[in-house]
Amino acid sequence: MPNTSSAGESSLLSILAHLCALLTSLCVSILGPIVILAIAENEVVKQNARESLNFQLTMIIFALISLPLCLIGVGFVTLFIVAIWSFIAPIIAIVKVANHPETPHRYGMIFHFFR
Repeated sequence: MPNTSSAGESSLLSILAHLCALLTSLCVSILGPIVILAIAENEVVKQNARESLNFQLTMIIFALISLPLCLIGVGFVTLFIVAIWSFIAPIIAIVKVANHPETPHRYGMIFHFFR
């Protein structure tokens, strides 16, 4: 029989890893998944933390690319898309991880710096 407290703890840590992406402070949104990655023992939690970290770094890169594009006007549209997706994608991840804690969530169209 599986240890329910361990399963609940793993689910909570996975949700927290994706929840960090919603926090506006760059330190929390990046350091949160790094801390969870360091303390987690469950491989699914580690995969969720890596995926959250990869998502945050990708969104930062997309925002930095969009900033110079604001000079020609298209950057405002891309920044808006990045801002909206940075809010919606972690919510989707949290719901999926909460419903299926044994399966790591994968964001689409991101760079995978950490595997």
